[in-house]
Amino acid sequence: MERQATPILNAEASRQAGILAIYGEEQVKAQNADCRCVIGPAAAAAYVREARLQQAVARRLAALWRCTLANCLPSGPRLDLGGGAGTLAMALAGKGCPPLEVVDRSVSLLRLATGLQVRPWNLDRGLPVAEPALLASSFALHWLSQPLESLRQWCQALRPGGQLLLAVPTSGSFTSWRQAAHQADVPWTGLPLPSAPLLQEVLAVQLRLHHCCLLQRSQDWPSALAFFRHLKRLGLTGGAGGCLGPAQLRRVDRCWPRCSQGNVAVEWEVLMAVGEKRK
Repeated sequence: MERQATPILNAEASRQAGILAIYGEEQVKAQNADCRCVIGPAAAAAYVREARLQQAVARRLAALWRCTLANCLPSGPRLDLGGGAGTLAMALAGKGCPPLEVVDRSVSLLRLATGLQVRPWNLDRGLPVAEPALLASSFALHWLSQPLESLRQWCQALRPGGQLLLAVPTSGSFTSWRQAAHQADVPWTGLPLPSAPLLQEVLAVQLRLHHCCLLQRSQDWPSALAFFRHLKRLGLTGGAGGCLGPAQLRRVDRCWPRCSQGNVAVEWEVLMAVGEKRK
């Protein structure tokens, strides 16, 4: 069970919470019309409830920080980039990390970040602060229009000794889905994911890496259609069969390799990295 952090109640937190009253949902949507992923209130609630892999990865990333960099965090801004409802920020708080400001373009998700400082912001426009001391991001970088360039900018922006915590799904994910789409002779409509070696190359240029590895995970679903419905509930329709018709989706489902119990497997390859800016 995920440990919930004690709510942060201070003047700055109250001011940040007030931002959500200033930024209306429609105004933020208009500002972020180029977003590849738009999550409404119902999908935001479903994401918090059902995104179990993302929650587990956030807890793992927080644990890695605790055993590597917890004792050498410099002063300065601390951000949870693309943090949504604050799962990673709360996981880090549970490991003794000072409060993070949760940055996300989805006001619907930020409204669920109870007790946390929040900032509506489209990360495709860069970072909202200069010389951060800590940048943490889990399952968010791949939604940006240029993930490698954004990661490069994050590393460059860190102050000397600043820390980066990253978890991002990579192009080795969804092998069964790709195979099914090929056999069904339909387009593969998943979101393009960044290459793990290219991500590692960007990280290694400017950071001293304390941890950098690929995490392999597999989730079973009763059918491919059940998996697609799950993604739709979560509002993740920037890919995930969004351009396929019902007949095409059924063909993908029939061609998806089955496990011994008749389920389909969805494979994830997640790059997890913990590093600090060279002084």
